[in-house]
Amino acid sequence: MQEELLQCFDEFGNPSEVQARTEIKAHPEKYYCGVVNVWLVNDQAQLLCSKRSGWVSGNPNKWQTYFGGHVTAGMSFKETAVKELEEEIGLRINENDLFFVAKGKDETHHQFFESYALRFNGSPDDLSFTDDEIVDAKWLDMDEYWKDRELNTDQWCNNCRPEQQVVIKKWIRQTA
Repeated sequence: MQEELLQCFDEFGNPSEVQARTEIKAHPEKYYCGVVNVWLVNDQAQLLCSKRSGWVSGNPNKWQTYFGGHVTAGMSFKETAVKELEEEIGLRINENDLFFVAKGKDETHHQFFESYALRFNGSPDDLSFTDDEIVDAKWLDMDEYWKDRELNTDQWCNNCRPEQQVVIKKWIRQTA
């Protein structure tokens, strides 16, 4: 099986060369990569949280608030978001369905990120966890999510920060 090629970025966030995943993840990091995050949110402004499989290399058996992954060689952040949603949960969408929430640079992990929200009013049972990275999913109110995260910090691996929640809730209210 050929190793996945990821898009690299210069220190300003401009696409540069392409490198193998293992090269990008080698320590110390020599390359910046891109990651995309997509929160699935329903009309009640609840987050669809998912539990990662025990076999994944990063954060096994932990709950997360978003779906996503690394930007594949030659793809944009939005194209990657569409691809990841189909691969991870079997959800086919159009790029225009994504609502932009935030972007930035994470110096600690040598990453540029873009974050989006997607309105989804289905049940977790409507999704198919096609690549076996996800083993469970549930809707949580944003306040309920923060309470659980504070009580069970070791069971969570990423978050939806309060300032991101404000942007998402405002979008949900405006488009309801």
